[in-house]
Amino acid sequence: MSFNKSCPGSRAVKEPTPEYHPCPNCGEEVEIWTHELSYPCSKCGTRVFRIQRPSCIDWCPHAKDCIGSELYDGLKPKKSETPAGSTPLDTLVKEHEEALTKLAQLRATTVCLKVKATAPADKAAPSFQVDLDHLNDIIAFFDGDLRRHFSREENALFPIVDRHIDGSGPSKVLLAEHKDLWEKHDLLKAGAQAIKADGNPGVVAGRIYDIASQIITLLRGHIEKENTSLVPLARSLLTEEELQELRGAWK
Repeated sequence: MSFNKSCPGSRAVKEPTPEYHPCPNCGEEVEIWTHELSYPCSKCGTRVFRIQRPSCIDWCPHAKDCIGSELYDGLKPKKSETPAGSTPLDTLVKEHEEALTKLAQLRATTVCLKVKATAPADKAAPSFQVDLDHLNDIIAFFDGDLRRHFSREENALFPIVDRHIDGSGPSKVLLAEHKDLWEKHDLLKAGAQAIKADGNPGVVAGRIYDIASQIITLLRGHIEKENTSLVPLARSLLTEEELQELRGAWK
């Protein structure tokens, strides 16, 4: 199989350039190259995501052949373990990083799905099903890992924080955003199920793209609220006993 050397995704990997993004925790400017999805802040250690243009290695089924196996293996995101001795709040932030990576994949996958679903019938893209499989993998992440993450927040973290501030903290807003996200997620799942059965997949793919865009905007903002407001607040308020209580919920 031959690959188009002008592919903008592979060009960003093969010929990376630096970009600069503010750390959401301390405001420090962080240099992130275009072949990277994220980089830790040198000042506070918070991982800053270059979420505007995700790397093609994270979603394209042809990436390994396109850029070469050595470069691919070196750049493919790997799930890292939370360091020993860290608190449940560190685990929460690590899970946020995983969710942001999935959002980058969601953006790229729904763009490809929209383009391929509108291709002329005599020029149908052979990897349409691959992109749909990627979308279903992301939906499975939401239904599994993200749903468990939200449940632990709702049943453990939010109530513990509210003990200290009489319910006047960010929990009410965050709970409402959880509800909004699941409503949009249900629409995304319905679209993924309907796209192959619908006589006009291009229309359904457009709806999927629009819903995914809403999810991306909502969840990115939600994670930023938690990383910059909820987590620092919890770090300042929770006792060692409460951290142990939270640790039990996060197992």
